[in-house]
Amino acid sequence: MLTIGLLPAVMTPLVNKFYAAHKARGRAAKHDKVWVAKNSNEIIAACRLQPVDGYWLLVGVYVASQHRKQGIAKKLIETVIAQFRSQQPQQIIYTFAYCHLHDFYSALGFQSNSRELPPELASRLSSYLGQNRQLVAMYYV
Repeated sequence: MLTIGLLPAVMTPLVNKFYAAHKARGRAAKHDKVWVAKNSNEIIAACRLQPVDGYWLLVGVYVASQHRKQGIAKKLIETVIAQFRSQQPQQIIYTFAYCHLHDFYSALGFQSNSRELPPELASRLSSYLGQNRQLVAMYYV
């Protein structure tokens, strides 16, 4: 049975083991808010909201390859948005989506960033683009 929820901070090492086992980019820090999807108590997907200068950046969205194409990423992100927004309804959530996932994020309510990014986020995006990553800045209001 699939369960999705916010991971207690003391359990952050578990999501880092998940990322490492699947060779996924990134690691959760103790200040990140981490959500996981579990199947029979096994982490099969994860994502994080990372605080950046008073804003929140959705990062590290990853679903284990054997569990893809089942709508898990969609359910995970919808849960993150609903739970986070119930506590901070006015807060904007940013993400740097891979270009091929633009439509996926748009269907979840994210918009292409027509607004100016906050300086720290703009700096991060510029750095990532300099590494030839095909990303687009998006936000959820």
